[in-house]
Parts: sequence; C-alpha cells; structure tokens
Amino acid sequence: MGSRVNYVLVQDGRSVRYAHGGYGLDYHFAAGPDITLRWLAQLDDYRDDFWFEDLVCEGGLLIDVDAQQLLLFTELGQFPLERRYAYRAGLLDAYRRTWSGWSVSWAYDGIGDLLAYLGESRDQVRGERTWWDGLYPDGGERPDGPVEYLVSVADADGGCQLYALPFESCPPWRLGPRLLDRLDSRDLVTVCSTHPTAGLHLDVARRRAGLWSIRPLVGLVEDWSELWPGWELELWGDDLGRQVAALGGTVAVPGVDLAAERATLAERVDRYWFVEERMRAAGQDVDQLRAWNLGGVATLLDARVTPDELARAVALIRG
Repeated sequence: MGSRVNYVLVQDGRSVRYAHGGYGLDYHFAAGPDITLRWLAQLDDYRDDFWFEDLVCEGGLLIDVDAQQLLLFTELGQFPLERRYAYRAGLLDAYRRTWSGWSVSWAYDGIGDLLAYLGESRDQVRGERTWWDGLYPDGGERPDGPVEYLVSVADADGGCQLYALPFESCPPWRLGPRLLDRLDSRDLVTVCSTHPTAGLHLDVARRRAGLWSIRPLVGLVEDWSELWPGWELELWGDDLGRQVAALGGTVAVPGVDLAAERATLAERVDRYWFVEERMRAAGQDVDQLRAWNLGGVATLLDARVTPDELARAVALIRG
C-alpha cells in the first residue's frame, strides 16, 4: 500500500494542493527547487483540495516559492523503525545543501503545521482520537520489536529511571499521569542501542514534561492540558540530547553518521529519479514505461531531468 501524503505549492500568492501516494517523499524533493518545480508542474492529475486526516497522513511538504520556505515531515515508513532517526537527520542535512538559500523546517505537528502555515484551521485534519487504556494493545500484552519511545522519570529524591517502550506501544504522552502507574519494570534500561522515534521526560516533583519526537504530534499541544492537568510541557523538537542531558548523561545512545545517511539518500535519488536520456542509453523501453505510468513514472520522465542535473544534485547530497 502506498503512503498518504499532501504537497502544497505556494507561488505568486496562490497555493496549489496535491494529494499523492507512494513512499518517495524523501527523494522526490531532494534534488532541489529547480527539478522539484518542474516535476510538480506535471502533477495536474494529483491536484486536489482533499486533506488527509492527521492520524493517517504519512507525510507532507509545503514549498513557498515566494518566501523560499520549505516545510516537511515524513513517517519514513519504507525504513525499519531503528533507521528512521538517523536517516531523517541525514535527509534534513541534505535538503539544506540542495535547497541552498531556503529555510528548511520540520513540521512537528504533521499536516496540521502545513494548514497553520496557510492560515487555515488545524481542526479540519484532526482525526478521532481513540487510544487504548494501557501502554500495550491486545489486552495489555507487551509486543516484541525495536524501541519506539524512551520515557524517563525523575523522582523527588533526585533519582531517575529510563524505560524503553517497544514498537506498537501507545504514544506514552497520550496516557496522561496514568502512565506512571503503567510503566513496566521489564522495560527499564541503562543503554539504548538503537534510536527511538520519540522521548518523554517527566519531572514528577515539579510536574514538568519535556518531549522530543520525529513523528507527528497530531494535536498534542492542544490536548495537553486535558491529558496532563497541572503539568507544564516543554517541546524539545527532535533533540534526543535534551533527554540524555536530563538523565545526567548516564545513558548511552548511538551517534549519527550524517555522511552515511546522505549517501543512502543520494543512492535513492540516483536510482529512482527516471532520467530519459540515461534510460534510453541503457536500452530501456521508455515509451512503454511512460504509457504504463506505474507509480507516476511519466510525471518524473516529463520533468526532463538531464543526467548532468541529476549528477550535480547527487554530488551535493553526498557532500
């Protein structure tokens, strides 16, 4: 199944919206504004006023040509969970190279941030919030899988415990203070060998919470006072380091090799951007591929990207 994404182009004071599918948000836009705008000009069949609801929307990107602003998010569902934190860091680093002179920002509230940028109400994309009562689905059984969330709890005596919650756990912040009674000693850790996708730090004595995430928060700021009455929330963007610092640096987490992650993105751009001249030289039947148009191949071909253009973009991404 393809992903559900919205793209928005703002130019000359007007906005055009697209509802699109596929898992190519990372490489479709990585080549920079010139190639991207030529490709978007081929997407007439995808123009649509439809917004995906935030709980099902898996990515979004807004290009404001007038202000040279790029706003994006993606769930990166084509990658294993433990790869997403590092790959996203490399992706953002690459975009700031290929979109030189532009402001490149992450939409932490997901599709809601794109609407807010356009001056529209986030309410129109808010899906129905239905969460289970405990940390785990299926009658409370703890699922197996890689770490998805880190939860750290600082007590009044200065102690702190760290819990690594597995894949498919409920987003811990959605449980409110009930979370403190539902944390499981089986999840206690002192080392986190892979990157989670989000973390929550709770200072119980001060009733303060710090939260970082690379996944959309889908209205958490609006819901916070109801979920955590009397608690103060501080958003830490994507800064896992803030949670590590709150733990006094006593917990080890892996680093990120930006060059390696940019290289992965560069390979995806080079492989999946369809360049007609290069394909014909390799003996591929480009006319048949354009006629079939599987996965929107025709739109990429009709952007008329040259081998030299793509090579320059790939070189910029690699650094």
